Amino acid sequence: MGHNVELGRALGLTGEQLGLLEGDGWKESPLFSAREKAVIRWADEVTKLTAKGNDFAFEEMKKHFTTRQLVELTFVCGMWNLSGRVAEALHLVVEPPGGRIAFQAKDMR
Repeated sequence: MGHNVELGRALGLTGEQLGLLEGDGWKESPLFSAREKAVIRWADEVTKLTAKGNDFAFEEMKKHFTTRQLVELTFVCGMWNLSGRVAEALHLVVEPPGGRIAFQAKDMR
């Protein structure tokens, strides 16, 4: 999960929650709300290019988010996937060794 671990910690996720996100443990965990689970599921589906075929994931998102929020969250997932795919294809080093980005929670809310 790399950078996402630092982002998650900066946003208040616990080590246990981060561990659950590395597999499917989050699906049954009481450590995530129904709203959080909807977003995690949606991000997985968008990333795997299977969102169109998962009516359950789409309906769960519509329960917890406005249409505008759903569109914005989908764009964010798409943009992160795009940047990762471009970097991988071009053999880019996201950060030089030892040059980590210091994420600040205040910058992400």
